[in-house]
Amino acid sequence: MKGRIALSAGLALPLATAGVWLFVAGGSGDGKAPAVLLPPEPGIGQVVAASTARTATPLVSGCDGPSVDADFLASNQILSYYGNPHVPGMGILGELEPDELVARVREHAARYDQLNGARGVQPAFHIVYASAQPEAGQDGLHLQFLDKRTILRYLDLACKNGLLVFLDIQIGRSDVETEMRDILPYLEAPNVHVALDPEFAMAAGQVPGEDIGSLDAADVNAAQAMLEEFVERRGLPDKMLIVHQFTDGMITNRTLIDDYPRVRLVVDMDGVGPAEIKQVKFGWYAAPAEYSGIKLFFRQDPDLMGEQDVLGLDPDVIIYQ
Repeated sequence: MKGRIALSAGLALPLATAGVWLFVAGGSGDGKAPAVLLPPEPGIGQVVAASTARTATPLVSGCDGPSVDADFLASNQILSYYGNPHVPGMGILGELEPDELVARVREHAARYDQLNGARGVQPAFHIVYASAQPEAGQDGLHLQFLDKRTILRYLDLACKNGLLVFLDIQIGRSDVETEMRDILPYLEAPNVHVALDPEFAMAAGQVPGEDIGSLDAADVNAAQAMLEEFVERRGLPDKMLIVHQFTDGMITNRTLIDDYPRVRLVVDMDGVGPAEIKQVKFGWYAAPAEYSGIKLFFRQDPDLMGEQDVLGLDPDVIIYQ
């Protein structure tokens, strides 16, 4: 998807031109208003230090970390730090050493907990497992995969410190079900969940960083069905599924997304941009969902929203990249 999407009278959003997002605020939608030119999302064009070899993943066991039941998000918000452990440019999770990462996300969650009233705040890691790449690679998938040793190191760290974990799949030229099958063994741990990024789900002829991809409601339903079948078969607690969105076309046929009782579905309002636009788009994409999320960018948002402003949106999941 390329070009400009009109948001409302007096507000327009040109997107994804050659891998650059151009936000226009306060104009009439004709592209002549003052603009803020922002870089593409970190990670595109960066080689992730991991092999693309696909091998069976080991089972995860012995973790009694936090689990998500039907009432969890009614009484808790989630505060997560996003990134790839090997690529600092992809987010704060890769910028910090593991022990410092745990301390920082806990401290940040505690700040939110002081401000958000009766709800608790659960800290989490949001780890990019499959990172989109501009080069197709030998398998043609435009993906690099995080190595098992690193994944298990962070899962162990999260388990020992009472954190949730989200494994993020950027899809590339692969498909949801194939990539979901590869991470199911990690989901044996009750605190490990899944995120899907439609931005990097590429159709034929599309290239990550040049085009904005999409997932259909059928893909989201397939992911939920896999998670529900998995937890029922394995006798596990419920799972969460986060789907990122910042344009209409990133989730097609969204009204056809079904409800799966064993899956907490979160739509996360993603994308770099000014607070004004993030708030508008949160209302469009995240707020109508079963559960809502928002992503904030420490280094790239031109006016990073403060905690009180974020809480004014009442998101269930807050992600910092």
